[in-house]
Amino acid sequence: MERAPEAASGSVTFAISACTGLTRAVTDRVEGAQGRRLPAGFLARAALVMILAAGLAGWSGMTRHSMAEAQDSAASAIPAPATLMPEIPNLDLWRQSPHANITREAFRHWDTEDDKMIPETCSKCHSTAGFMDYLGADGSAAGVVDVKHSPDPAVAPGIACMACHNEVSQHMTSVTFPSGVEQEVFTPDVRCMTCHGGRASTVQVNEAIEKAGVANDDTASAEIEFVNIHYRAAAATRFGGEVHGGFEYDGQEYAGYYFHDRDSQTCNDCHSPHTLKVKVNTCAECHDEVVGDDKKSLQLIRTSKADFDGNGDTSEGIYAEIQTVHDQLLLAIQGYGKDVVGTAVAYDKDAYPYFFQDSDGSGAIEEGEAKFPNRYQGFTPRMLKAAYNYQVVAKDPGAYTHNAYYVLQLMQDSIADLSTAGSGVEMSGARPK
Repeated sequence: MERAPEAASGSVTFAISACTGLTRAVTDRVEGAQGRRLPAGFLARAALVMILAAGLAGWSGMTRHSMAEAQDSAASAIPAPATLMPEIPNLDLWRQSPHANITREAFRHWDTEDDKMIPETCSKCHSTAGFMDYLGADGSAAGVVDVKHSPDPAVAPGIACMACHNEVSQHMTSVTFPSGVEQEVFTPDVRCMTCHGGRASTVQVNEAIEKAGVANDDTASAEIEFVNIHYRAAAATRFGGEVHGGFEYDGQEYAGYYFHDRDSQTCNDCHSPHTLKVKVNTCAECHDEVVGDDKKSLQLIRTSKADFDGNGDTSEGIYAEIQTVHDQLLLAIQGYGKDVVGTAVAYDKDAYPYFFQDSDGSGAIEEGEAKFPNRYQGFTPRMLKAAYNYQVVAKDPGAYTHNAYYVLQLMQDSIADLSTAGSGVEMSGARPK
């Protein structure tokens, strides 16, 4: 039975009152959970949205009543609710991305914590609410996350649309790296760099060494803990020596920002901003080595004929050169640990804090060795610098495209420094200039 216009109008009035009450209740609950007030105007804006929705529903009811009077058929077409919803651009693409996969460790790591909350230092990049908190887009002070945020899938959708598409993020013009360097960036990918710039640099490595207060570069101390750049610090790699993401040795020059070419300057030129996948086909336009959408074929690209790893092969891709030098650096770290420190060391890329005591001297992680109590506690200043640089390259799988020369310089300088102290491994390849 169709409702009379008066009934529909009464329903609208009731809905408006209900919406206002519901909005106030939600606000109270959120403010209680977060421990702070929501931004000014939030209640008014939220209530307005809900009131408009209620008004639309009432208007629809009155319209249907009028249409019923004007038409003989009771089968008048009524739009389904889904057709009234606005379309969210690129939603399906985002759902395919790691940013949307809330089952990943990046979003589930804190499920076992007592309070099941993401700490302030992690919330910035591991939750949408934390990122907006850091930007000040939620009405809080910018540049700091001052409360913990929930990882509960019911309220935390990974890194969602509003993280990048809000008034603050869309007008960003700079990013501050862990070294303290503030880099001007006038392209949209400044939003990417905010979290993909790492969490450490030359500065933090030097601070860790100074804090330990050891006598010289080859004095081991349990007070020297491993410094981790964190994961996928592509922006730090890309800007190289301008932001000091790797450990840079005194007296050496390092490659700065890597300018690829006119058409491939931003993160979004090479990666889909929503799926994050590499746009392999665009590389094929200039690089004959690239085959279709085969991502691995990118590893065959090289533009220099210098032999950086000293194996005599100048036809292999720059990726292979980097991998060889990376392997040599680990051997140098292990040789130094065994022969200089007197404690063998092994590396596990998946277990924090990555470097562990190699109890059987096998050079590899055996069952039971990659445990926090067995973490390597014999770091010297010299060894920490090299281990940090090893991790810088290990945690940026695209380093060979982001800034190959910079990471080669970091690793070669680390190998050379360890060699002077008796690691038994020397670097024979050419250092990029």
